Amino acid sequence: MYNETEFSQEFAKRLTQKVEGLKIYSIDGLEILTEFESSNKNRHFLHNCYSEYIREPDDIEEIFKKYLNSSISLYKPDETLNINSVLPVIKDKRFIQHLMDLNENFEKNHLYEQYNDELFIFYVQDTDTNINYLTKEDFKTLNVDINELKKVAIKNLSNIIEIEKHGENGYYLLLADGNYESSLILLDIWYKENFEVKGEFIIGIPSRDLLIITGKKDIYNLERLKKTIEEINENGDHLVSKDIFEYKEGKFIKM
Repeated sequence: MYNETEFSQEFAKRLTQKVEGLKIYSIDGLEILTEFESSNKNRHFLHNCYSEYIREPDDIEEIFKKYLNSSISLYKPDETLNINSVLPVIKDKRFIQHLMDLNENFEKNHLYEQYNDELFIFYVQDTDTNINYLTKEDFKTLNVDINELKKVAIKNLSNIIEIEKHGENGYYLLLADGNYESSLILLDIWYKENFEVKGEFIIGIPSRDLLIITGKKDIYNLERLKKTIEEINENGDHLVSKDIFEYKEGKFIKM
């Protein structure tokens, strides 16, 4: 088993083999700072990658491949932005604070909007190799207003993502492609015909690849939901929220 530094060193070695002219500026635990073409610096965070490796060490080659493909895209020429490939992603205050700690110009450069007191909607371009967060400059090239962008992104999500429902007896899991489960809160699917629960809809979105549903009057399943959220926030990766949310007047709000 690699420790954190060894894991980063191996990742960095493979990255430089795939990107000609890339130099490793520094390695600090699970953070790698690179220099490209003598001026552009990029920071790679391997915390989620390493978490996946710790859980499934035998899958290291697939894990490296997935994250290397994403990292390599940073050094390729920008792909033309197509509004039909824009999708919404849900993040919480922790995510925003983390980005602000890393980049003091984060709020000035990035495009996002508030969904409720804890959650925010970011917009991304989903390509074959990476998920690129849209900046305010990207938004200008689309020539649409923010309300129209939201509608189009949600429509794209509905058209592209295939949803699987699992569970029974008032406790359900929604699965999609592993990246956009939390975004499903934005879709027009919240009807009792789709999810038979006791009382109002209650959900948890502890990570981007898991959405859990139960009912407000279902005490047993509410405890199951809370326990699962707590466990994932302690040991999981690609975290979204540690809170639970209730569906009121067409929107989820923090309980």
